Amino acid sequence: MCVWLLSHSLRLLIQGTVREPVEFYQKNEGNAGAWGKAVATIDASAARVFADRWCQNSHEHMKNNVEKDGADALLKVVRMKDSHSMLLVFLLRLPRPVSNRVFATWLTWRKEPDNSFLMAFAPMEDYDREAEDAVELFVAKQEERCSLEGDTNEAYRRDAEDLKLMLQQKKARKDRVHELNDLIKQDPIASKAVRGAFRGYWRIKPLATSVCQVTFLGQAGLGGSIPSALINAGIKDRLGVVQTIQVKFARNGKLVDKEMRDVFACPPPLAELSEEPMSVVEDCRSLESEDGREWETLASPSPFVTMWVKHAPAKENERSIAIGKATAVIDCSVLEAAGE
Repeated sequence: MCVWLLSHSLRLLIQGTVREPVEFYQKNEGNAGAWGKAVATIDASAARVFADRWCQNSHEHMKNNVEKDGADALLKVVRMKDSHSMLLVFLLRLPRPVSNRVFATWLTWRKEPDNSFLMAFAPMEDYDREAEDAVELFVAKQEERCSLEGDTNEAYRRDAEDLKLMLQQKKARKDRVHELNDLIKQDPIASKAVRGAFRGYWRIKPLATSVCQVTFLGQAGLGGSIPSALINAGIKDRLGVVQTIQVKFARNGKLVDKEMRDVFACPPPLAELSEEPMSVVEDCRSLESEDGREWETLASPSPFVTMWVKHAPAKENERSIAIGKATAVIDCSVLEAAGE
């Protein structure tokens, strides 16, 4: 199994999303294609959300595809036996006069040490190439093993049997790829579409028993000449699936907050902090230290909260900074308050 981790920085926040439940980002790389990223907290377990993403041929997914792209939309899912992989073919309809795009994608997944699910996807051609690489690597290892063990008949027999199995798996991969390419050629709509390339990953990280963080990052290489405005609109549309998932699994906010507080870890004592976080602590403490300036009482909107303010002297070519302080008695534990 091969998993791609994409480290491209996505620096442009799509306008109007920074305070929404889902944050969207994008980055254009000219002819290489456009990157998009969406991050959200989902009110369901990581395993449940992963299953929802992996089961592409569920009744729900098929129904949504028909409603969005019509009954004649091409969608084919081929699961690979004894593997964490599947091949997915789908059609992306674009407004005329732009040609539709058809994607043949390889998806594969693994579970990370922190119990996150990582599902990566790349063009189907990468799946075929990976089969070639696997056989070449296997042959090289067998040759090395024979040189160490000696050219015995038993070693050759094991090599021949193992290599035969690898070649059978390689042929099965090629047959699957050819099968899906034939499907595209025979479909009246997909055969006229431009072949696109889609790569990226889903990372689904558990935050609590029934809460997780979802990150969806992808790059769509659409090929041909497409207006940038249409590309940007397409990115937002594809990333919108994260918002759909969030709405689908939404639960009572108070229950979710309680689950998050219940798994909140007790912060380490100051004595265990390294130099860098300790310097942050000292900087925060200095805000309240005696520096010759008096705290001024502010009118508080609540009789149970006391508020003050003081102004730090302005540095050269900078504005004066106001420092605020509020104190109150809260009817909960320290950990509950910190978890909020």
